[in-house]
Amino acid sequence: MAADARGNDVGAVGIPVTGAIAIAPEGTAIPTPNAGAQPAYTLPAAFRRPGLLTEDGGFEWTMEPDGDPIVFWQEGYSIPSGAAKCELKVIFAQTDETVRSIIRGKTADANGYITIDAGGTSKKYVIWTEEIFKNAVVRRRVAPNASVLSVKEAKNTRGEVLGYETTFRIDRHPAVANEHIGEWLIPATAAADAVPAVTAVEGSPDPAKAGELVVITGTGFTGTASVKFGATAATDYTVNSSTQITAVMPSGSAGAVNVVVANPVGSSAPFSYTRGA
Repeated sequence: MAADARGNDVGAVGIPVTGAIAIAPEGTAIPTPNAGAQPAYTLPAAFRRPGLLTEDGGFEWTMEPDGDPIVFWQEGYSIPSGAAKCELKVIFAQTDETVRSIIRGKTADANGYITIDAGGTSKKYVIWTEEIFKNAVVRRRVAPNASVLSVKEAKNTRGEVLGYETTFRIDRHPAVANEHIGEWLIPATAAADAVPAVTAVEGSPDPAKAGELVVITGTGFTGTASVKFGATAATDYTVNSSTQITAVMPSGSAGAVNVVVANPVGSSAPFSYTRGA
């Protein structure tokens, strides 16, 4: 949906419908800007998922300057002090060892027993969050330098979820340009793309030989990253639409060859085409 004459776009409003949080030990590598932008990106195994959050316990970020700005003798000039208050608050809904080990900073023994220091833990984490909005836009954030600032256990009420309101302090880190958070906003079109599927391949002329054009028909071609004929990539290709690609046949021997189209979500099943001599 496009913006109206006043510049307002109802379709661009972020209404969260679901999401997830994952937490890894300090030092775990974070995705590159390109990797994190891929709709099908999979986090490294070091990340643990604390699971469900309470209905009102979704991500609550605080990002605000801390301290008075630096002012200059010339009127009207100032710069931020650089100090900041950056925090993330969530309310974990699950009472299990994953949640407990994160908020307490230690692992239970074989008896399921730990001691709890109300003064907190100095353990550091990498935090990853993902929100999916009603308009299919996806927002991802990564904070590579996080620690538990406070834990507030919800009132134990019969028949209600026992939540753990956890506030994480987010500090600066070199992995995000010595700032606090890295953020991706993935458009709905990219997030909705599926694995490509090739349904037809036709040469011009047909069968096509090296240097001649080939029209590939199918689905899921938005964001195509490569077109291969066997093990050889097409020397050139144009994505005409989400259902059609025009490619230049690369060099190779005449005969059957598998055509494969790949996009950020995955690769199509091989489609057999007979290349000309």
